[in-house]
Amino acid sequence: MKREMIGLISMNDDVKKTLPLIGAVFFILLAIVSLAYQYSRPRTGAVVLPGGITYLGPSPTPSASGKIPVAADAAWATQTGKKYPYSFLYPSTLSLGVFPDDPFDAVTIFWGDTNPQENLLLRVETIKDKKKSKKEYVRDWWKDYTWKGGSDITEFTNNKGLKGYRAKYLDSSGSSPFDHVFLEIPGRPELVIWMSGKMLPQGVFDKIVDSVTWSL
Repeated sequence: MKREMIGLISMNDDVKKTLPLIGAVFFILLAIVSLAYQYSRPRTGAVVLPGGITYLGPSPTPSASGKIPVAADAAWATQTGKKYPYSFLYPSTLSLGVFPDDPFDAVTIFWGDTNPQENLLLRVETIKDKKKSKKEYVRDWWKDYTWKGGSDITEFTNNKGLKGYRAKYLDSSGSSPFDHVFLEIPGRPELVIWMSGKMLPQGVFDKIVDSVTWSL
């Protein structure tokens, strides 16, 4: 009888020791299943890219899949900055991405098998040379990237009252594949909003540009 009791006590001790391990394995498996489910879901709205990721500068290479089609009756949503108080409207069918702790507070676009690091739609840039005017900054901007030169710059004011510059830069073939837009920021002369029309039809891009605002 004593041996049976000792055996039962030993078994109970083994079970008690095993239970925490079983529980830990269960929660690990549950976490893996949950992550797999989240990864498999289609991207909608703003997506935060993994921490520590670095993104490339604006590429002069047009998207291999062309411009993203946007239906005329698409609903539009509002995207707001995480660091800076900008906001703009965009077609809700677009899948936008943001970068954690990004000093440029950039927004990129996910589309097919293209690289989101090269699909930047907007970012806030700092003008390091305080002696340069905004127009001079826009004129020389291409020199920091792989563009071959600038063609023309036109000034405009968007629907929210922000003064802007629409620029075209030349790629290696001498073409200007898409527009670049720079918007001045009221009260922040050291900053400028840069936008790229690389991924979007001209009319859609222009509507987004016209909707950009900056909260004072």
